[in-house]
Amino acid sequence: MKTCAIYVVLSCLCVCAADAQVKKSSRNLTPLTKPPEAENTGTRSGQTGLGVAAAQRALAETTTQVSFLGPEQGWGFAKITCPYYAPDGKRLGTLPGGTLFKYNGVKPSSRNSMLVCTVKRGDAWEGSFLLDCTDIAGYEGDPDTIDPATMQHLADYFAANGKLAERKAELEKAEQAANPHLEKARQTQQAYQDTIEKAAGLEKQMNAAAGTRREKLMDELRALKYEQAQLKIKADQAASAHTAWKAANPADPAKFAADPQYKALLASLEAARKPVASLVPKE
Repeated sequence: MKTCAIYVVLSCLCVCAADAQVKKSSRNLTPLTKPPEAENTGTRSGQTGLGVAAAQRALAETTTQVSFLGPEQGWGFAKITCPYYAPDGKRLGTLPGGTLFKYNGVKPSSRNSMLVCTVKRGDAWEGSFLLDCTDIAGYEGDPDTIDPATMQHLADYFAANGKLAERKAELEKAEQAANPHLEKARQTQQAYQDTIEKAAGLEKQMNAAAGTRREKLMDELRALKYEQAQLKIKADQAASAHTAWKAANPADPAKFAADPQYKALLASLEAARKPVASLVPKE
């Protein structure tokens, strides 16, 4: 399977200690076609102190993997409603767009890099949790040094962005209901995920066992791994067919524009963008 690497700059913002304002980095608009060797992630300008929070995207035929290349500490907002996980990878639920977080580490996963975070709920910080690096807008520095009004404007913007994304997804889902590959793609992916969880459980039992019990579990795990490989092929094929049909039958943008709820949410987003237009990623 051929792959290609595309670098995606998430957002390149920093904290200026002198006036405690968020400032946009001049490196924020790095072209997507820029070759890997030309990227200069994590660099700083001697005059501005600007840093880079970037992600490397490797596109495969049926899967996408993103590696976070930014600094290992920082903060940001959830751009959309996104899942969050316990340190052991267990999914705990979702966070709405506009959720503030601080992160102090980056962990690899079977798909995308995960940021090790604490998240703001009301007046308290909770965690440690894991967040997918593709669902966030990242900034450098310490959010506690930022002007509270600016922080509120940013939170309002990303909250509005999350609500708009949810409504768009609802409209797209209705449009894509006719996809003949949808159910097969969903079923094969679920079957594959089930084998992953089962394999993790067997491996844990095997590591705690000894003698003939360990050998038996090892045989079960070996057989399951073979089944898992076959399911992965089927899941990828179904996902590829689903994606191809979706690309050939895109959702009609005119239906978005005609939807009253979508129009209202879009207006809210544009209003929320104005105070922080220079500080948020261009979508």
